[in-house]
Amino acid sequence: MSKITLLDPNYDLWLTYSWSNNNHGICGHTFEVIDYFSILKNHFRVGILIAEELDWATFESSIRNKYNFSEEEIDNIKSNTVFSLRPELVKGKNILFTDGGIVNMKNRVLIFDNIFYFACGNKEIKNNDRQNVWILQDDRVYEPVNLNGINYKKKILFDKLKGVSQCEENILIYATKNCREIENYEEYKKYGNKILVITNKENRPILPIEGFFFFIPPVKNLFEKFSTYVYTPIKRKWDCSPRFIAECKYFNKKVIFHNIDYWKEDKGLYWRQWDIENNFNSLFLKEDDEIIQILKNIILK
Repeated sequence: MSKITLLDPNYDLWLTYSWSNNNHGICGHTFEVIDYFSILKNHFRVGILIAEELDWATFESSIRNKYNFSEEEIDNIKSNTVFSLRPELVKGKNILFTDGGIVNMKNRVLIFDNIFYFACGNKEIKNNDRQNVWILQDDRVYEPVNLNGINYKKKILFDKLKGVSQCEENILIYATKNCREIENYEEYKKYGNKILVITNKENRPILPIEGFFFFIPPVKNLFEKFSTYVYTPIKRKWDCSPRFIAECKYFNKKVIFHNIDYWKEDKGLYWRQWDIENNFNSLFLKEDDEIIQILKNIILK
């Protein structure tokens, strides 16, 4: 093993998301780690493991841009965060992955009493055959697993998001490399004369495109920069629990679904949009969220 990370065994639980040779960058899974740290730290000793090319300065910037945390809360996050670039072996007490990419981490060795992960990424969660692995999934979206499946819907810490004081009349598009690359920007010109595009450095167009303005996340005061979000198709036709459209609802942004003709196929997108329209309060992560008791029943028994 070329990279071994031994996490402090005094921590009850570590929060992270999967790592590979490619970076997620600042993404929904990054914010899920922050969201769940904020409520779980009141019940467990919780740490954060960042295993990608992400330093504290960038991590802190993303936190300050998005959340209304006090300096004490930010210092607490910093003091409980460990950065370890793509370890091949990780050992600790318990760990929770905010994504489902763990199923692809075949070459990594994870030594923990219990491993939890939110179902995400695949339409069919792999059948689990390990007694210490627990899959938290929305049973409306995923087929049952044969061992240690727990019905749970991911939520968002809306109450701690920074407010929006103003709003520019722009269009926003996500075109990040992970799953939202755009080949033809011309088809989006019909939505407006000024279109903001969130991309990674690797997939930004080489030549300028008239009317399009490109940004690399994290973008400061992002929700003040647009009024309409254009949700773009994903080639795999699967978006496990889209976060951004829920945030648009919270901040009263208009959402346009561009060429989405696969609602029945994409149950993740379908049920998230259903909750937004019919049961929005169920998406608020609260201090008494059910995940607290779920974890207590397993790691504190």
